Amino acid sequence: PRRQKLCIKKLTQGINGKEDLRTAFIKCAAIETYFSWYYYKSKNGNVQTQLQNGTIPLEFLRSMFYTFGDYRDIFLGTDISKDPNIKNISQKVKALIEGNTSKSTDGKGGKFNAKLQSSWDEHGKEIWEGMLCALTHEIDDDKKNQIKNTYSYETLNKATTNGTTPLEEFASRPQFFRW
Repeated sequence: PRRQKLCIKKLTQGINGKEDLRTAFIKCAAIETYFSWYYYKSKNGNVQTQLQNGTIPLEFLRSMFYTFGDYRDIFLGTDISKDPNIKNISQKVKALIEGNTSKSTDGKGGKFNAKLQSSWDEHGKEIWEGMLCALTHEIDDDKKNQIKNTYSYETLNKATTNGTTPLEEFASRPQFFRW
């Protein structure tokens, strides 16, 4: 299964403040993307050429959406896995970001903290950019920039008419619906 070995090591050590937290999420998502691409290349032949031509294979882009959603769930404390490390990370995120602020409802009966969501809204873009950076670090600058523009956080969050779900909308779906 996709989630058995999600990269979280940097999220379990040396996080003493919000900036450490942000950096750790970016690094973990980047490392996860790098190794996922390495594995994907080994199973799918000549996809590196496609990437070097400025296109992320659709199947791999889809897996990046899932990965982004997984890190969002960890960040917001909505991950449903039983992994104690992930639960500890989510609690640490909550403690660093929320402090002692009051909770409010999300309009669906669930509870969330506006500061936590606001912090994700601020850093989600940077986490996605870290994923793109890890994916494109071995290709020439022109194609790297093409990929970063074509698959930018802003571009992937625009409403489309072709039935593609925007990135944040996809990531905000409950985890069990994404599986």
